[in-house]
Amino acid sequence: MTPSSIASRSAARAHMSPRPVQSDRRSRGRLRDLCDEVIASHRAATGNELFSDSDREDARQLLASLSPTRAGR
Repeated sequence: MTPSSIASRSAARAHMSPRPVQSDRRSRGRLRDLCDEVIASHRAATGNELFSDSDREDARQLLASLSPTRAGR
């Protein structure tokens, strides 16, 4: 192997190397969304409830706090 062929191979490998990953898992939104989707699909396939009653109540409270009030109308 010649030095120029070694250099071109290492340059090609450097381009294909993995990107640095942020250590904070909360910044990996797409991966977390995918995991949530897989878990929901598994629960649906096995006949388990996707959301518990407490999940539904939490969602109702959250939506109530986010929606505009009618008092001003």
